[in-house]
Amino acid sequence: MVPPLADQTNERENKIVVVPWALDDNDDEEKCETFSSKCAQWRAKVHGPPSSPSSSSSSSSSPRRRLLTRWGEELDPEVGVVHSEYPRPAMVRGGEEDWVCLNGFWQYAVKRIEKGQPPRQFDGDILVPFPIESVLSGVERRVTKDDFLWYRRKFSLPRHYSKSESRLVLHFGAVDWQTIVYINGQAVGEHSGGYDPFEFDITRFLNFSGTAEQEVVVRVYDPTDDGIQPRGKQCGDPFTSKRVVEPLGMWYTPNSGIWQTVWLECVPKEAYIQRIRVIPNVDANTVTVMASVRQEVFRRNHGLFVKVLCEGELVGFASGSTHHQVEISLNEGHKTRLWTPESPFLYDVEVYLHDSIIPKKSNDHVDMVRSYTAMRKVSVGTDVNGVQRLKLNNKNLFQYGVLDQGWWPDGLYAPASEEALKWDIQITKSMGFNMIRKHVKVESQRWYYHCDRMGMLVWQDMPNGSKPATWRPNGEHDYSENSLDPLFAKIFEDELLNCVDTLYNHPCIAVWVPFNEAWGQYNSVEVVSWLEHYDKSRLVWLSGGNDFGVGAAIDRHVYPEPRMPPLDDKRVSVLGEFGGLGHALEQHAWAVQSNSPVDSGAEEEASSEDDAYATFVEWGYGECPNLDSLAQDYLAMLDKLHQLATSGLSAAVYTQFSDVERESNGLVTYDRKFIKIEVNLMKRAHRRLLSRASTIFSRSHMDLLALSEEARPGVKKSSSSQDIKAVNVTMKRSSTTNYLSCPVSS
Repeated sequence: MVPPLADQTNERENKIVVVPWALDDNDDEEKCETFSSKCAQWRAKVHGPPSSPSSSSSSSSSPRRRLLTRWGEELDPEVGVVHSEYPRPAMVRGGEEDWVCLNGFWQYAVKRIEKGQPPRQFDGDILVPFPIESVLSGVERRVTKDDFLWYRRKFSLPRHYSKSESRLVLHFGAVDWQTIVYINGQAVGEHSGGYDPFEFDITRFLNFSGTAEQEVVVRVYDPTDDGIQPRGKQCGDPFTSKRVVEPLGMWYTPNSGIWQTVWLECVPKEAYIQRIRVIPNVDANTVTVMASVRQEVFRRNHGLFVKVLCEGELVGFASGSTHHQVEISLNEGHKTRLWTPESPFLYDVEVYLHDSIIPKKSNDHVDMVRSYTAMRKVSVGTDVNGVQRLKLNNKNLFQYGVLDQGWWPDGLYAPASEEALKWDIQITKSMGFNMIRKHVKVESQRWYYHCDRMGMLVWQDMPNGSKPATWRPNGEHDYSENSLDPLFAKIFEDELLNCVDTLYNHPCIAVWVPFNEAWGQYNSVEVVSWLEHYDKSRLVWLSGGNDFGVGAAIDRHVYPEPRMPPLDDKRVSVLGEFGGLGHALEQHAWAVQSNSPVDSGAEEEASSEDDAYATFVEWGYGECPNLDSLAQDYLAMLDKLHQLATSGLSAAVYTQFSDVERESNGLVTYDRKFIKIEVNLMKRAHRRLLSRASTIFSRSHMDLLALSEEARPGVKKSSSSQDIKAVNVTMKRSSTTNYLSCPVSS
């Protein structure tokens, strides 16, 4: 039996707990024992003594001590399906009966690519949606460019499904990298892209004979750094272009296969809303909605009705044809509530699809989806001194954020649970940051939903691929890039487009970053210009790579001390990365053997200079001997940031949120069990920085204040920077206490 749905106050938070495919209402005792044995084997694999992961003849994996987060320690697939929350909170259709989560145990097999047909025998069970290389998958196995990774499971049709009234859509949140899907032995379709969701209408492939189960088989190909596809930091070393099969410096363990939720959705047979785009306009006080409609038989007269609600009260309504955008003006009597990090208010949006532009009955709709939006505007404008500044809702806002790699010691790309996913954002918010730079990884849509509702701005990087252009961080190679590779450009641009479309309705996203540090950088002017035109509601720029004078910002990466990029009369000056202060805590560290990190074919060619990063076991851009010195050095950097903000800096990103594998430069440890700098200390320091950096005085006003102070008899001359230093010293003396007492849940 399917357990009843828990009471929830917000439908976007609804959880659906479904029975794993080995169980149904008619299962006998033997099948129950089979599922229980799978859970027992998974627990033994995850929590038992470490053992050498299986590997192919062309790669090697070193045994290591398993590092689990507390959510990984608590995870039990026998209690309920993992990541059972509704996976698309910005577009919710129907209720709990309209979708089914397919996460759980699937069969898997790793076979050589010469054997292109689905395997007759599988190697074992894997817990979806954790990548096969992760501990929580229950497999912890590498795949190579010579392998296909196969998945298989069975499922029953949803109880709400009606052959005469419904269609069935199979959704994948993300699969890395190239996927072919089979339903009941027939190929349904294929998809390339490791970070964007995709779906297939599987209705015509279903088996309706009696109570027969349906079978889904998935074939995945992922060459990781042997391919040119976007892969982020998955063991690609752009400085030496070698293939890496172990964590190496700032490059991490690969992720292959399914790593986000797989789910089924019932949709209306005649026509249904496939995608919506919600565009707020703060200046005009309007919300515009565009919808993409999938129809079984083409009709010209479908109508779109849109409601905008504020805490349940209707504050805007409009209708129109599905072939045009619908613009809703908020009621004149309604006081618009703007979205800010301090007050992240969300409006509810309801979109109705009718069979005609003028329906006979207002409640007689073909389809309906619920979404949300925020009245917020991201822009660039001059301050009182003529310096270009970042603005939110037409007001200066200094954005101070943390670099977030989005990696986990137990699940790699996939956190152990929804609570783990939320914790990273919550603790970043508690530390007093107002922005996260999501670094060369795209998260699940639920991550952005929590940023929306918690009030966290996001700079979203596009994962990089191919090879790096010649680059140095100080701009020596500006206006240089890779020559055009048509195949890479096609792969990159298709996935970039899909990622932007998927995340468009999340107001937290303020910036798109197509290229980071010249990785795969090509056609910079064209890519930035296209992205600016495609999404006019956000800013676009190149982060730390070779500058081409385009985009909304000039962005440099400087380690460890913060320095400001040159001022530009058209673009803001931002510090996309700095800091990286490192301090390793042995009991929370990622243990790695000192075996050769390269494969046998590259081992002889590798020189000590090429393998400089391989000598680092626990490292950062600046090493701190203890936690007290880490806190003091960090506060000193904030002091310098305030001075840079006064001079024209608009934003900065500290590296980084957490330790990752061999990096020890995080504010929290990799297992998320220890926070290195006391949370309240950072919160107070960040609030002071943001308040002062966002308040821009005219130069004439500052000069007048300085003259007045000098003219006052008996008053000691001081400066704002000296005041800040004095406050910092006081805070250091009062806060360098026992950091072990800092609670993880704060």
